[in-house]
Amino acid sequence: MALRQIHHLGVVVDDLPAAVAFFVELGMELEGEGSVEGDWVDRAVGVEGVRSDLAMLQAPGGGARIELAKFNAPSPGPGTPEEPANVPGLRHIAFEVDDLERAPSPASSITGPSSSARSRTTATSTGSVTSAAPPG
Repeated sequence: MALRQIHHLGVVVDDLPAAVAFFVELGMELEGEGSVEGDWVDRAVGVEGVRSDLAMLQAPGGGARIELAKFNAPSPGPGTPEEPANVPGLRHIAFEVDDLERAPSPASSITGPSSSARSRTTATSTGSVTSAAPPG
C-alpha cells in the first residue's frame, strides 16, 4: 500500500457560512454543500442522531480539500476548547499565500467563541499563514 495523497481534512465549525466565507476569501473554491443524517452517518462519525450541514472546499489547482461540518444534532455538550497545544488533536492549519498583508484573519464565528482569544494568524518569511486554534 502506498499513500497517493491527502484527500481531505475535516473541520467542525460553529458557523458554517462564516467558515465558508473565510476559506473562499483565502482563495479556496467551494465544491459543494449539503446535509447528512441517518444510520450510515452515525456509524461513520461514531455518534448517534447526527444531523450535519457540510461544505467541501478545494485549494486552487486541485490541491488538498477541507470539509467543513456544522453539527446541528446532537448537541456536543460541554467541551474543553482551551486545551493546551500539547494535547493530541488538530492544532493548526497552515496556508501559503502570495500576499500576507491581504490574508484574511479567522473570526471568532469560525474558531468558536471560547477559542477566539487564542485564535491568531502568524506570518512567516516563506509566505505562509498559520491559523492557530483552527476553525471549530
